Amino acid sequence: MTTPPLRNGEQKVFFQAGGQWCYLWTPPTFKTTGPISLVIHHHGARGFVKEGAADWLEEKSKLSYLKAVMDGAQCAVAGSHACGDHWGNKEAVAANAALLRTLNSFVTIDRNRIGLMGGGLGGALVWNSVLGPMAGLVKVVVVMQAVASLEGVIREHKFKAPLLTAYGLLQDTSDDAAVDSITEHDPLPRLRKLSLGTLLPRTVICHGAKDENIPPKIHAIPLVEALRRAGADVTLEFFPEVGHAVYAMGEEIERRLEAFFSSCL
Repeated sequence: MTTPPLRNGEQKVFFQAGGQWCYLWTPPTFKTTGPISLVIHHHGARGFVKEGAADWLEEKSKLSYLKAVMDGAQCAVAGSHACGDHWGNKEAVAANAALLRTLNSFVTIDRNRIGLMGGGLGGALVWNSVLGPMAGLVKVVVVMQAVASLEGVIREHKFKAPLLTAYGLLQDTSDDAAVDSITEHDPLPRLRKLSLGTLLPRTVICHGAKDENIPPKIHAIPLVEALRRAGADVTLEFFPEVGHAVYAMGEEIERRLEAFFSSCL
């Protein structure tokens, strides 16, 4: 597919990369002749990007978070459908890498100012990209109510079925067999194997203490520990009275996103 023509200023354009629909949203300060910082957003369950539409560009509450990121960093924001409910599988990682390659073909991206953001199952894609085709390229990461342990998802059973579907496994696959099958795609054990001093992005984790969908003791807390063990700069924003609803916190999260991206991207 032909890459979309761009003009100076704010615009939303849709295009295909790696066989998946993607979008690019540029800020009002965008210039076609100069480099721009970039944040790639990774949608959660049932999220989508299709021709001319994306859930994060259509739903007002979600759009406000992307706008806060854009305002903070004066950056462009992009995203890929990445195979839909992917749970960080290899096809989604390849699609995410294709998005960045394609953007590089028609936008001048400042390679020192690339960030990733995601929530829910999008968290798995964030880390599998950081540990894979985007290794060493990502300066900052924000994950909200996000998956870090696929093994945890499997053994908790609440979302085991869609995860098995994403990895092409039969629904009656045992927990142990499923864990063995997806180990190489599971972010948390991969992060735990990193050596001290590995180049990793500065990271903020926003998580509700009462999250029963993605329990913090299985995801956010061990993620912090693994990143710190490797020497990363990581902050856990823990919300004591919040469940799986960080996205529903509105202005409180918007302020955090704008301030974080303004300070480090």
